Amino acid sequence: MKSITIFLALFLSFSAFALNYGIDRLDESDFAHYFEGKNLAVLTHAAAKSKSGTHLIDHLHQKFALKKIFAPEHGLRTMADDWVDDGIDEATGLPVISLYKHGSRAPRPQDLNGIDAIVIDLQDVGVRYYTYFSTIAEVMKTCAPLKIEVILLDRPNLLGGLMEGKVLDPELAGSFTAYHTVPTRHGMTLGELASMVNVEKKLDAKLTVIPVSGWNRENLLQTSDRLWLAPSPALVKIDQVGLYAMWGTLENFNLAVGRGQSNDLAFRALGAPWITMDEAIKLTDALNALGFEGVTFKTYSWKVTRSIFEGQDANGVFIEWNGQEVRTDEFTYKVAQTLVKLFGTRLSPNQMSAQSYGSRSMIEAIKSQMPWSEFSLVIDAELLAFKTRRAPYLLY
Repeated sequence: MKSITIFLALFLSFSAFALNYGIDRLDESDFAHYFEGKNLAVLTHAAAKSKSGTHLIDHLHQKFALKKIFAPEHGLRTMADDWVDDGIDEATGLPVISLYKHGSRAPRPQDLNGIDAIVIDLQDVGVRYYTYFSTIAEVMKTCAPLKIEVILLDRPNLLGGLMEGKVLDPELAGSFTAYHTVPTRHGMTLGELASMVNVEKKLDAKLTVIPVSGWNRENLLQTSDRLWLAPSPALVKIDQVGLYAMWGTLENFNLAVGRGQSNDLAFRALGAPWITMDEAIKLTDALNALGFEGVTFKTYSWKVTRSIFEGQDANGVFIEWNGQEVRTDEFTYKVAQTLVKLFGTRLSPNQMSAQSYGSRSMIEAIKSQMPWSEFSLVIDAELLAFKTRRAPYLLY
């Protein structure tokens, strides 16, 4: 495919048991020459460490001409939950340009003066509304007319290769949390998504993907032999990635989802101060009655430390999930229907985001209590079409 360099033959030279991310392969002879003799910028964050524990910035700064650092949402240290200012990297003295500033989520052409290539390594979590893919697409869009190469160091999709959820309606596409017409759970890596958007949005960026080796795309939340490094403040444990996929959309309601100062509770709890303890018990029973294997709900109360209810006591449920596969779109749909049924307009269902759910029709189906068996026919037909559409871009 024009303007895309992809190295598939390299998989033949690696053991199927050796899992190496793109960052682990920088010194291989097939790839090292891409960085030599070039003025480099990098788009990355704290989770971009190799198997040996070396951060991408340190590796590039020591061996090549690294000139500038770009940071996505949550900042270079992945600690921010608000707009992020520009700054200086203390370790290298290099400028850090935020791509998550108020009114600005893409680099300006002048930010890339003197840069030959931008190297990207970000840990994604496999759902459409996570914003790192949008940032990558905006970087590619800026780099394309400037003839600046984009070198993306790929990582596994933590949710594996399964596709689930409504394919985003075209009229809703283009926002930061709903950039492209893919399902909620797309089953693609960032390298594959970048290749897709480069072609489908006709960006014509010079894109090179350094792929993962030894990855089974059907693996769920595979940690391999490296420490989990949080890609954003609320995902401090790897199982929270799965929970985020299961009901991250519920943040659009007037509910607390366990986010807080430490975030150990994030996406494990769901509730609000306006829910009574009796109602929390009823909610627990109703959610358990949905019968999702591997998932159990318990009545739970806690003091909210972040959200619109900060400082208040909330009642609701605590989720226990054993890590096995759950069809996330069915889970999201049925949990949302249960909440609407139990709490009605107290839940502020009009706050449901069509962009998060993928379509206005899905919101209406939730509100009207349309059976999942009926609405899932729409989703499954779209996923079948998307499976064909994504096929040319799959690397693994």
